[in-house]
Amino acid sequence: MSKKGQSISINAIIIAALALLVLVLIALIFTGKIGFFRVQSAQCENNGGTCKAACDSGAGETQTSLYKCTNENYVCCLLPTSK
Repeated sequence: MSKKGQSISINAIIIAALALLVLVLIALIFTGKIGFFRVQSAQCENNGGTCKAACDSGAGETQTSLYKCTNENYVCCLLPTSK
């Protein structure tokens, strides 16, 4: 007796996974959670910097305007990365 089984193809699994990812992203956008991620990723401390009144150029710190400090009077100072 021969049984033939039908399995789901790899393409169908990939398409379903991509569709699920798109639905999750749409849900995040409409619930406002994506804005929280944007705010967190723009903070100085979350990107390896420190917030100070002025950067110490003698220690090799550079001031950047890419990231924001919670205190508006401070600037974001980054140390050079070692390669």
